[in-house]
Amino acid sequence: MVSINSDKCIGCGLCVKDCFFGVLHVKEGKAEVSGDCFHCGHCVSVCPKNAVTISGYPMEEVREFDESCKMDPENLLHFMQFRRSIRQFQKEHVPMEYMEKILEAGRYTPTAANRQDVSYILVKDELESFRKMVWEGLGERLAKGTPDPYAYRMQLFYDAYKENPENDRLFCGADICMLVLSDAPVNGTLAMTSMELMAQAQGVGVLYSGFLQRIILDTPKAMEFLGLDGTKTLGTVMLFGMPDVKYLRTAPRKKTNVTWK
Repeated sequence: MVSINSDKCIGCGLCVKDCFFGVLHVKEGKAEVSGDCFHCGHCVSVCPKNAVTISGYPMEEVREFDESCKMDPENLLHFMQFRRSIRQFQKEHVPMEYMEKILEAGRYTPTAANRQDVSYILVKDELESFRKMVWEGLGERLAKGTPDPYAYRMQLFYDAYKENPENDRLFCGADICMLVLSDAPVNGTLAMTSMELMAQAQGVGVLYSGFLQRIILDTPKAMEFLGLDGTKTLGTVMLFGMPDVKYLRTAPRKKTNVTWK
């Protein structure tokens, strides 16, 4: 619930103007709350006197704006242009403090109606047993002849793995496998984009794996291991590790297809 500290409030109306739900109004020179909302927090952020709080949230984490919050747009664009999917990882652990910042990036990503419905499963300590489980699942999937436009590619991966388990084109030697879950699929997608940028900023390699997502969803043993019961959508699977490859330039991309009306 949104609360206004009347001793701090100066009745400027900035929170009222920015309130999407319209539950704020100014009465006798002070802002008041007339109902509940989806707690977007804009009233907290816009108040010049820090007079607004929302119960149930760690208000001590709210930061004041300063110039360090700004980012040079050209540098940001270059940073994004140099982003690469990593399929070669070192036999080195990703520092936990790096993963904590990556998860924080996901936490602060916008969600539809501020649902904040994104959750994560990180497989690290039991990654080796999980990896074998997924490869077994792929073998069963291929044996069943499950229709899939990528079946031919998966068969090649599987054959190479059976010949030499070190030739793992699914996990690629990654240190952590993360599953991104959400009620609304778009929320998980938004979160993983933010997390990838944070990972890149710390020198951590990331790979979005649609192959793993398909196999896991079709492998009951893996679903049970992860505790997935279908109540949340598996948005994607992300692999994290320290890169064992260095890219020296950006990769070519097609021109943007834009229609202005």
